[in-house]
Amino acid sequence: MPPADTSDPSRRRPSAEERRRDLRRRRRNALLILVAGVAAIAGFVVWAGSGEDTGAATDDVASAPVLQVVARAPKPVLPAPKTAELAVTATGGDGLEMRVVATPAGTAAVSGPWRPAAKTLPIPADVKPLLEAGPIPGYVEVRDDSGGTARSTSMLLPPTPGDGTAEIVRSVSTARPYVALVFDDGLDQPAVGRIIDILRKQKAGGTFCVNGVNVKLWTPALVRTVRAAVADGVITMCSHGWGHRTSTTSSESEATTDLANNATTDRMIGVSSVPFYRPPYGAISPGIEKAAGKLGYRWIVMWDVDPSDYEKPSVPTLTRRVVDESRTGSIVVLHAIPTTADALPGILSGLRKKKLRAVTLTTMFGELSSAAGSGSASTTTVPATTGGDAPPVPGAGD
Repeated sequence: MPPADTSDPSRRRPSAEERRRDLRRRRRNALLILVAGVAAIAGFVVWAGSGEDTGAATDDVASAPVLQVVARAPKPVLPAPKTAELAVTATGGDGLEMRVVATPAGTAAVSGPWRPAAKTLPIPADVKPLLEAGPIPGYVEVRDDSGGTARSTSMLLPPTPGDGTAEIVRSVSTARPYVALVFDDGLDQPAVGRIIDILRKQKAGGTFCVNGVNVKLWTPALVRTVRAAVADGVITMCSHGWGHRTSTTSSESEATTDLANNATTDRMIGVSSVPFYRPPYGAISPGIEKAAGKLGYRWIVMWDVDPSDYEKPSVPTLTRRVVDESRTGSIVVLHAIPTTADALPGILSGLRKKKLRAVTLTTMFGELSSAAGSGSASTTTVPATTGGDAPPVPGAGD
C-alpha cells in the first residue's frame, strides 16, 4: 500500500494556530449576529411605540396615581370619648370613598358604609356594638370611581364607653362554654410573657388587669408582646388602677385620680383598658362605682372562682382548684406570677376536658346575654371581697 499523501490540504490536520484563528472567526460571527438581532428588536420597539394610541397608553400607565390610605386610631384617654374618629389620609384616584372594616377574632368581618373621603372617619353604627366589649382590630378601606381599592394597615379600633354607670359582674350568663381567666397586677414581667406565650400556643384567651405602677417598669419588648397579643385577640387589657390604693371607703375623687393615673398605662401600651375595671382586692365603694362609670368603664369585673394563687400553692393544687370550680360563664381571679404560669398548661387542658374554653373578656362579654350573681348592676355599696387579690408588694402604692 502506498504511503499517505500528507501534502493534500484536505487530509492534513490543522495546526494549533489555525484552530485558534478559526475559533476567533466563529466567535466574531456569532457576536455580529447577536448585535444585529438586538438592533432589530430595538427598532421594532421604537416603531411600535411611535403610534399615537400606544404612546398615550404608555404615558397613562406611567402617570397613573397610586391609590393609598393611611389610618390611625386615637390614643387612649380618660374619660373615654363618647364618639371616636379615625384620622385618615387617602390619595390617588378620583371620587374617593372610604369605610371602616372591623375584623374581630374568630368571626366574620363587619363593614361600615362607604363615605366620601375626608380627613377623619367616625366609627359607624354597624361597628360600634362590636366595640362595647373592648377594642378589636380593623382597618380603613378606600376605593376610587374606577373600582380600584386599597386598605390601611390593621389597627385597634377604640372601644365604646359605657353610659356612665358601671355594672358589677361576677360571672356571665352565656350559652357558650366560656371561662375567663383574668390575671392581675403585672409585676412579674417574665410571667406575663410566659402566660401570653402559653395562651397563644394553646389557642386560648386571657385578660390582664394591670397596675400602672408595674407597667411603667415593663421593657419595650414586653410592651410590644402585649400589644401584639391584643391585636391578635389572644388577650384583653383591663385596668387594675395605678396601685393597690383604693378600698371600700374610697371617695369618687380618690377613685377617679387612681384610674386617671392608670390611663398612662393605656397610652404606653397603645391599648385602651375600657370597658373593663377590676378594683384591687375586689373592694368596691359608691365612689369607685361612680368614678369608673364616668370615665367610661362599662363593667367592674369581679369573680366567682378564687383559687388563691397568690398563696403559691403547688401546681397540681392550683390546677385542681381552677378546673374543679369553673363552670360556663365563670370569671377566675388569677395573678401574673410564676406559679400561675407553671400551672396554666394544666389548667387549660383540664378546662378542655370539661368542654370549657378559656377566652378573653372581650370574647365573653361580646356574647353577653345578662350578668349573673349578687351585686350585678348594683349602684350601692357591695361588701368587700378581701381574699381574691395578692397583698400589695412594697412600693406598689407609690
